Amino acid sequence: MNILLIAIGGAIGATLRYTIIRFFFYLNIVTFPYGTLVVNIAGSFLIGFLAFWLVNRYLHNEAVRLFLIIGVLGAFTTFSSFSLDTLHLLLQNRYFAAILYVLSNVLLCIIAAFLGMLIAKLGK
Repeated sequence: MNILLIAIGGAIGATLRYTIIRFFFYLNIVTFPYGTLVVNIAGSFLIGFLAFWLVNRYLHNEAVRLFLIIGVLGAFTTFSSFSLDTLHLLLQNRYFAAILYVLSNVLLCIIAAFLGMLIAKLGK
């Protein structure tokens, strides 16, 4: 049952990630991997919020954690895509863009996770 919860959540998360990334292609914004950046920031915010919110709401339900945190958000966040996007920028000799992309992902995602935690705390 746990595997099924993770798999269903993963299918939802992966589909959301694909949809957001494709949206940036639809807008013809392909000069920088904005879709992956947006997904990483949103995923970091949501994992910070949900991890704290679930614990403080005494929702120690393993099924909810497996579905949301491991399944949905695990498949939604895209650090493997982030790594590949960075590699592509480096291979194109776009060093400044690669550095900006790495720093943006790391710093903004940590800030987003922290903000998610703070918002969850305010809702107590």
